[in-house]
Amino acid sequence: MRARKKGAIKKKYYFEAELFPASVPLSLSKFEPTLQQIDLTNVLAPQSKNIYLVKVNGESMIDEHIYDGDILIVDKNEVPKDGSIVIAALNGELTVKTFRMIEGKPYLFSANKKFLPIEIGDLMQFEIQGVVKHVIKNLV
Repeated sequence: MRARKKGAIKKKYYFEAELFPASVPLSLSKFEPTLQQIDLTNVLAPQSKNIYLVKVNGESMIDEHIYDGDILIVDKNEVPKDGSIVIAALNGELTVKTFRMIEGKPYLFSANKKFLPIEIGDLMQFEIQGVVKHVIKNLV
């Protein structure tokens, strides 16, 4: 799965809408919502200077529900843990994969059975560019 860096988040945007708890009854007409202002930057990117966006291209992460065209919110300063979904530069291309350490060696795993794990060898150009924090989907 390839990824293309879209850019950094620079501004704060506000979204104001009726906010319902998850346990709303079937008839919304009987429920009184509260109007709240939600700062999406604080929810999605609290350290916005460390955050950038990536557009997904490919199907190697579909079992993690990351699909072609999704936008990933990536923290470039977070240190990946074993099992983190990361953006990695691998031999000059960005890729989205699950990072694993096995017997002291780094591996990148796809979330699609069609793709084999990648063992990161000494001759490969490899650098983790950030940890995926959120996935933005277009449901239309």
